[in-house]
Amino acid sequence: MATMTNSAQTQGVYVNVPMVDWSLFNELVRKFGWKAETREKLLERFAKSRPATPEISEEDIMNEVRAVRYAK
Repeated sequence: MATMTNSAQTQGVYVNVPMVDWSLFNELVRKFGWKAETREKLLERFAKSRPATPEISEEDIMNEVRAVRYAK
């Protein structure tokens, strides 16, 4: 993913770049002051940002589903 970082507004863009052109693409990203990361790095960053313990348990979720489904 490449995004512009030196302007007030950014736009995320997904680009499929052949592996043979990856270094050239990274050079272009660096020259323009953008940020680039692979899908794997993006997912890794997202996973690390998630809380270690969920705010609600799976059992709590199922209890709410049952309460709505079987409400009279």
